[in-house]
Amino acid sequence: MTEASNRQCPRCPNAVSLLEMDYAKERVDICPNCHGIYFEKGELEDLIELVEDFMAVQFDEPEIANQPLTEQIFKPTCPVCCETMETLQISQTWINRCLNCRGIWLDQGELSALRGAQLLIQENIDLFLRLSQ
Repeated sequence: MTEASNRQCPRCPNAVSLLEMDYAKERVDICPNCHGIYFEKGELEDLIELVEDFMAVQFDEPEIANQPLTEQIFKPTCPVCCETMETLQISQTWINRCLNCRGIWLDQGELSALRGAQLLIQENIDLFLRLSQ
């Protein structure tokens, strides 16, 4: 079931209203224009936590600054509380998270990328742990 929300897409320039939809056992807000998805606090926590924990494992390789210019420039406003969202890297995916209400904005394709990272980590956790020692 889809219904209009009073929330605005942080990515689209013309104040596109987000649509509420059922998605993977959650009620999320989706932009009908750019297909970005807004998740409220707690709706992606397990996935984000797993990938963040893995990324916290230190390999003996220097980090490379790789934030795309488009993400450096993009300063989205949270659709819920209107605070500026932070941009952070989870695996090889750049997401936007509200520091105030902890909501998460994912552009089209970013959820699939995070789920792919999650599956890779879960399937190869023993190898990753051995490599990090």
